[in-house]
Amino acid sequence: MDARRLDVFATVARESSFSRAAEILHLSQPAVSQLVASLEAELGVRLFDRSRRGVRLTPAGRALAGHAERLLRDMDDARRAVAEAAGAITGSLRVGASQTVGHYVLPAVMAEFARLYPAVTVRVGVQNTERVAALLLAGEVDVGFVEGHVGLPGIVVRPFARDELVVIAHPGHPWARRAQVRLEHLVAEPIVLREPGSGTRQVTEESLRRAGIDPESLTVVMELAGAEAIKTAVEAGVGVAVVSRATVAKELRLKTLVARPVRGMAMPRDLVSAVVAGRVLHPAARALLDRVYRMPDETGSLT
Repeated sequence: MDARRLDVFATVARESSFSRAAEILHLSQPAVSQLVASLEAELGVRLFDRSRRGVRLTPAGRALAGHAERLLRDMDDARRAVAEAAGAITGSLRVGASQTVGHYVLPAVMAEFARLYPAVTVRVGVQNTERVAALLLAGEVDVGFVEGHVGLPGIVVRPFARDELVVIAHPGHPWARRAQVRLEHLVAEPIVLREPGSGTRQVTEESLRRAGIDPESLTVVMELAGAEAIKTAVEAGVGVAVVSRATVAKELRLKTLVARPVRGMAMPRDLVSAVVAGRVLHPAARALLDRVYRMPDETGSLT
């Protein structure tokens, strides 16, 4: 059971998909299938059941999955320990990022990181804030970058940039002719919200409560996962929404959306790094954190 085949098996198991595993591993789908088949032949069992409904682990596959993840983590740790002892920054780095940070903030940072540390292989998984925190505690990612409050014990956060939430609407909406929106008008307007567990939704609801408004009083017409889906819905006239200003910079330039502040309801928030308290970070993770912490000095606030 060599590391390459275990890595392919573990990726297919996590994604429940041969095609998505191939994309993540930068392999062809036939190559992924061949490596899994080779592992199955060596073990003498089927590891996956394949059907039109998708890919599922067999009992034998489930038995192997946990061991495979642990073995791969142990091998990564061994490589990192050797690299650190030799003074090199190399190996693999697993990053969890929330939607806003992962899609709109990290790409430029990761491009620069890849240029500075070409020997490091980085895998970035984009989830909502709640899921990133859970993956951190489970040891499935090395470092997280999220927005909003991380409410799980054992996780240490540190701000690296300042963000602001704004209300967006279609350019044909009556709000486009106003300088700001009254709070009572926001409550009455059909609104599209992020899904539960999202940092954006968390900050929105906390800001409403501080302003004396029960979030349950909102006229919610739709809940969507991710800023792109929300922007598309607002552009289609489904309703208004609260999003990070960083996610709508292009749409505001193109005037396909308008953004307005809400009178009496400021919605600033920190974007934060997140690590597990007491867990030793390998050099690649420390190098990435150092790069991210320099962002405010180089680019200023996202707002």
